[in-house]
Amino acid sequence: MPIAKRKPRRHQPELDAAANFEHLPIGLLWNYRLVLECNVLSRFFDQDGELDREDAQSVGIPDQAMEFDRAQMQRYLKQQIKVLERQVEQGVPLSLRSNAQQLAQLVGLNDTEQQVLIFVALVKTEQIVNNLCEMIRVKHLSSLCKLVAKALNLPLADIKMALSDKSALLTTGILELEIHSFGNTIADCFDFLSQKFSELLLSDNAEPTAFFKEIIQQAPASTLKLEHFAHVQQDLDILLPYLQHSVATSKAGVNVLLYGQPGTGKTELSRLLAQQLNVTLHEVSCQCDDGDAIAGNARMRAYRLAQRCLANTQSLLLFDEVEDVFIQNPFARQSEQRKGWLNRMLEQNPVPTLWLTNNHQIIDPAFIRRFDLVIEMPVPPQAQRAEFLHQAAGGILTPNAAMQLAAHPRLTPAVIDRASKVVQSIQLDTDKYDKATLLQRVMQQTLSAQGHQLPFAKGQELGDVYDPGLINTEANLSVIVEGLKMQGSGRLCLYGPPGTGKTAFAHYLAKQLAKPLIIKRASDLLSPYLGETEMAVAAAFNQAAKQQAILLIDEVDSFLQDRSKARQSWEVSMVNELLTQLERFDGLFIASTNLMHNLDQAALRRFDLKACFSYLKPAQAQQLLQAHCQQLGLNVCDTSLQRVASSSVLTPGDFNAIRRQARFQPFASAQQFVTALLTDVALKTQHQTESKGIGFLQ
Repeated sequence: MPIAKRKPRRHQPELDAAANFEHLPIGLLWNYRLVLECNVLSRFFDQDGELDREDAQSVGIPDQAMEFDRAQMQRYLKQQIKVLERQVEQGVPLSLRSNAQQLAQLVGLNDTEQQVLIFVALVKTEQIVNNLCEMIRVKHLSSLCKLVAKALNLPLADIKMALSDKSALLTTGILELEIHSFGNTIADCFDFLSQKFSELLLSDNAEPTAFFKEIIQQAPASTLKLEHFAHVQQDLDILLPYLQHSVATSKAGVNVLLYGQPGTGKTELSRLLAQQLNVTLHEVSCQCDDGDAIAGNARMRAYRLAQRCLANTQSLLLFDEVEDVFIQNPFARQSEQRKGWLNRMLEQNPVPTLWLTNNHQIIDPAFIRRFDLVIEMPVPPQAQRAEFLHQAAGGILTPNAAMQLAAHPRLTPAVIDRASKVVQSIQLDTDKYDKATLLQRVMQQTLSAQGHQLPFAKGQELGDVYDPGLINTEANLSVIVEGLKMQGSGRLCLYGPPGTGKTAFAHYLAKQLAKPLIIKRASDLLSPYLGETEMAVAAAFNQAAKQQAILLIDEVDSFLQDRSKARQSWEVSMVNELLTQLERFDGLFIASTNLMHNLDQAALRRFDLKACFSYLKPAQAQQLLQAHCQQLGLNVCDTSLQRVASSSVLTPGDFNAIRRQARFQPFASAQQFVTALLTDVALKTQHQTESKGIGFLQ
């Protein structure tokens, strides 16, 4: 039997213990250890024993070892490990070692955790280490710990502790582990706090705060003052002393939730609180230096790190846009564990934290009950909005013009501030452009984009001619107004035909009492969905109470129908809800209706005053004609006065309608005005006659 020829042995170059390595010695040391531990050589050599030079070079194996067979390569790597271990102290970049020590002192890392931090930093930045760690896959934390322990030549028990949930590396959020059951690479197992964190660890002369400046920043000073938040003064009287005590005593678990629609001043108030307390406010960023959004999980890690770094300092933390943190996915893995962790976090944080959201309703009630204080930031009242608008506009608006624009119920301080800056920064031809008009347009465009389609009021809710003495009612309106000025609360029911001045009187009353007027109609409150009408009614009363406004519900017969005639259960519950809110309301409420006979009898007993607004008396109609004609520059003749006095169904609203008609169809005489008025009234009376029905249709 012939004997197979023996393959010639490859020439083995001499090993140079003093070789000048092209790569970081510490990186080569870790790689060689892992290559032997994980049998990576089996990947480098094929079945014929040929070496994949590209793979070998990518993990730091030098050209002088490329002629080795597998056994020779193993001996070479073992020998090189011994060489590298003698110079490992010189292998770690000085900047990385120094920064790791600074960070360790700042957040309390032990020696093993520092070594793991350095290892992960070089996995992310040192090419040969990253290449090898992309080749090796793990499925379990135990496997990862074993490999890290082998690479660092540290006890396995110490590495397990450094990579446990209780280690400072993980509890501070500096490092997060991602290990999937289907397996992922060593490089993918580690996730630093931010994309630039590894680079910062390797930078020279880095300040400790530079490691997380991308995600935690010191807040600028507030541009507002406490008087801008007079509408939440009662809450501030509690919040300020509580935060002062918490900072002074280093109380743990202090959390305050501020909620409200965008632009109501939540962030500015947070900054102002820090100034008042003479402490530093740090904000958890929503975006990185490149402008990319930071995910909720990454922001929570930043928050945990800030809590560790700022503990025992005179500081507050601000976490804005908390929706992406506290929204729970019940179908997500480990949902309950995360919920429990968040609850514990809200009970143990050493640095008082202000949490901000635009919509608190999407936060789990289990989280909300763990906040010490939950404060709503509503849109400021009209008078306060007007003052802020007048100041921000810088002389563009008069106080009266500011008050008129501030009547918009959705106008927030942020919208005012931005619009004012835009208009003040541009140079305009004053003969062609009115800055006040442009300011209104800029604000309207923003409000419309936010979904608030209601236009700015034109300041003509009462019309050009208004006199409460021209309202036909037995009630003494002047006495009522003076009484409400002194009392400040009341429940009025104004009823009568359309156009008799019920809504106009509500505007007049609001002006006399210097209070905002909130008007709700059936279209604002009625909903086809069960329970939503009741919620809308409650919200309307709540809004009026917070803004210290007069609440007017127009067409109240839609809500207070006689319950004895109800056919559906929701009709009864709707009436019950309105009556309940009415009993609790301590402000000024006005209900107006054209159909008094449809109201629930129990509801009628709850009104302090029921005033009927009737058609104009002849003398009132004549006075109103003279007033409107005077505004239009028309001379009133006796015939015109007699014609209006002959009609028994005239209302102030009829006169206002014809006056609006005169804007685009001017009248040459008072006679023409009266003719148009009586023609319009005739159409109204004809419609009323037809609406009575015929025969059994009545």
